[in-house]
Amino acid sequence: MQPVEKDLSPVHSFWNILLRRGWYIIACLIAVLGPIAIYNRTATPTYEAITTIIYEKSRLPISAANPFEYAGKESLLNHIQEIKSRSVALEVVSELPQEVLKEMPLPKKTNEKFDRRTFYAAKIRKNIQASPAAESDIIQIKVRANDNYAAMVIANTVCDVLEKRNLRIRQQEVSGVRSFIEEQRENYSNKLEEAESALRDFKEVNRVTSLDKEVEEVLRRITQIDALYQETKANLNKTQERLKTVIEKIASQRQTLVPSITDVSTPLVQQLKEDLKNLQADLIRMTLQGVPDSNPKLQSMRADMERIRNELTAEAIKIAAMDNVIDPLSQMSLLFEEKFNLELEIETLRTQQESLASTVDNYEAKLRNLPSKEYQLARLTREKELANSIFIMLSQRREEARISEAEKLGNMRVIDRAELPRSPIYPKKRLNLAIGMVLGLTMGLGLAFFMETLDVSIKTPDEVEKKTGLTILGSIPNLKSRARETVAEEYEDRSYREPSRQLITYAAPASPASEAYRTLRTNLQFSNLAENFRIVLLTSSGPREGKSTTVANLAVATAQMGLRTLVIDADLRKPTIHRFFGLHREPGLANILSYFFHKSQFRSFNGVVVREDDEDIESSKGPMGQASVKAKKTVQDIASLDLALSEAVQPTNIRGLDVLTCGELPSNPSEMLASETMKDLLVLVKERYDFVIIDAPPVIAVTDAAVLAPIVDGVALVLESGRNDKEIIQKAKSLLSRGGVNLLGAILNNVKERNLYGDYNYYYTYYSQKEELQANPRKRKVNKPKSHGTT
Repeated sequence: MQPVEKDLSPVHSFWNILLRRGWYIIACLIAVLGPIAIYNRTATPTYEAITTIIYEKSRLPISAANPFEYAGKESLLNHIQEIKSRSVALEVVSELPQEVLKEMPLPKKTNEKFDRRTFYAAKIRKNIQASPAAESDIIQIKVRANDNYAAMVIANTVCDVLEKRNLRIRQQEVSGVRSFIEEQRENYSNKLEEAESALRDFKEVNRVTSLDKEVEEVLRRITQIDALYQETKANLNKTQERLKTVIEKIASQRQTLVPSITDVSTPLVQQLKEDLKNLQADLIRMTLQGVPDSNPKLQSMRADMERIRNELTAEAIKIAAMDNVIDPLSQMSLLFEEKFNLELEIETLRTQQESLASTVDNYEAKLRNLPSKEYQLARLTREKELANSIFIMLSQRREEARISEAEKLGNMRVIDRAELPRSPIYPKKRLNLAIGMVLGLTMGLGLAFFMETLDVSIKTPDEVEKKTGLTILGSIPNLKSRARETVAEEYEDRSYREPSRQLITYAAPASPASEAYRTLRTNLQFSNLAENFRIVLLTSSGPREGKSTTVANLAVATAQMGLRTLVIDADLRKPTIHRFFGLHREPGLANILSYFFHKSQFRSFNGVVVREDDEDIESSKGPMGQASVKAKKTVQDIASLDLALSEAVQPTNIRGLDVLTCGELPSNPSEMLASETMKDLLVLVKERYDFVIIDAPPVIAVTDAAVLAPIVDGVALVLESGRNDKEIIQKAKSLLSRGGVNLLGAILNNVKERNLYGDYNYYYTYYSQKEELQANPRKRKVNKPKSHGTT
């Protein structure tokens, strides 16, 4: 018996589906990857140049001496908006060389109002991106262009323009500060003169020259603290104005403002606020005591204050994010962070102001206890010292402003200049191909499994036995690749009795396909060991299932075994057998049946041929009321049928193989095949040949096969792999199983190699290739016998 495919594991089943439906996957891959490949090849490349800058924290001379001022982070968002502004883009266009501007094509149609500079600036703004680096004050600038050199030049030009703008703005700021300082210095110079004059007049009138050392020390401290108080007050007003500006920016973008840090009342925030206030008070106390800034303890306190401020800011942002007020990943968070920092600075300045005011009040109380003249002298001295202290401070700031103005240094610094991009960022060829590959495979696999679900046809020997219950007599591999011409096409080109190239058992007897037919021959022989088992009928469920090809090759394989073999072409509708062996269609079976069918004087009873007018016929009624006839065999009638058969049978070029072709196509093939003459003919051929193979029409389409099935020794159903489903095969089986028909099993034809041998496909492929080299049908020379007689 033919090897039966065993139960396959899910992996093997999956692999078989891929092999069967691989073309769907390939088609989907081509359909998806084709346009992607074209896009990757034709798309205009986009290059990206990256540069990084930083705006360093800097203080104007107006506040450089304030040891308590919190250096809040400058708004990165403002700088980012400046980088993407129209004014910066216009300045960049003015600085760019002409060869770079030529890389930006102008529109084909323009009007009188068209301005090239504005057009180039708009293009540059569109291709500039600026964003802050994570957890730093660094700004990353990305410039995109269709040329890598242009992208690099534009990015570096943006940095140059920003440096110049920053220097120009800083110089303007320093000049403004210097003017303000000079104005304030002139004002305090007048106040100092007035205070000195008032003090001098008081001393002359009251004849008081000086204060004692204790009062002088109190006045010195009051003057120092009062100066710090005035500067703290100015810084507080400045910070409140900045906070107001930030809040207005936030309000313009969102209706719901982030809660103020003063409104956050979690235990952690309250504890951090208390710690910050205590550190601020200790810092003021140590500063008033004259502790220098280089003192380690003082530096440690400032570091702790900075850490607490950062923790407060982070906690406030965290709470705001939990309330869905801000998105931590958006640039809006920069504004919120600046708002929190300004609020912390205001809290610190207010604490500082309150502490300084309290200290001044304490010293004022001490001075009020002095005698009237001495108190008046102390007050005038204090006013003079305060005016002198502020005048000296403003004089120092004026010199600092002059130095800053002369240095011409901005606070913007380029960290990394742009380099020449090596490869474009768009199109992302590898990513596009990877996505296309995944998409194509997904679509292909989905389509393959969908088609597999819709396909209920039977493809493997194992499926035939499991789903239909038919025994597999043989599995014939796919022969379509071996013959590009059909039998009908090559029939006209062959000489008489020249076998077809599709007779693989004759053209390539060492091939695996020939071995499959020999296996079929052996299985048929052992399917019934009775001595009189000689006539086998082959039919199919439908047309074009390879039935006639199987009959022809099986006959050759049987004849090669040394058995006298006869092929009867009982397909009286679409005969094909004569074409396989290069024979004439007429005379044939139909001619014999037609001749004896119309001679009504001949009848057959129980296989004995008699004449109706024979005097030796005796009629009687049997026990069931049926007519029984006893007749004597007429030698002349048997000889007449035998002679007709001998004249119709045609020999082939294959030793031991004869063919009874179809003959002239009749108008009533079913009646012909159901005639008594057909039965008598089978009796004669059974005596003459060792093995008889009948080619019958499809059983579902016509009744011819069902008519012949009861009068032969066995019936085999030829099925094409992947053509029929279970219901069709079951219907054919039921039509052939009526009336005691000996249904031997099924022959699975046109089976693909992977379905034929399953896990043994490796061995099949090995022997297939080896034997093809040994017996190539195109190179093999066939020696045709000149004459052959009947057997």
